[in-house]
Amino acid sequence: MQPHRPRLTSLPALLLAVGLGLVGYYGVEWYTLPEYSEADIEASVELNLQLDLQRRGPHLQPDAERLELLRKTIRAEVETEIRKEREKVQLRFGVGLIALVLGVGQIVGNRWAIPKN
Repeated sequence: MQPHRPRLTSLPALLLAVGLGLVGYYGVEWYTLPEYSEADIEASVELNLQLDLQRRGPHLQPDAERLELLRKTIRAEVETEIRKEREKVQLRFGVGLIALVLGVGQIVGNRWAIPKN
């Protein structure tokens, strides 16, 4: 008598469950990420610029050229943070998809590999 092999082993089932959970969670996160308009970004830049200028104090205020350079730098920082947030969610969603595909592949492979006697 041959030993009974389970149809669903623990590693593929774990990969499937983790992948499904990650895809579900980060899919919702990705869907609910806000779309920032140009006005939103510009408002954030101006707010951050005002905060930076307040921290500098009255004696260290930049001239017009430096102020414009500071504004461009802050805008680049804001856009980078928005991009990082989106890329982080997309990367984790992708990891979930990979785990899901590996889990399903293992389950299907195990089904075909089990001899039917």
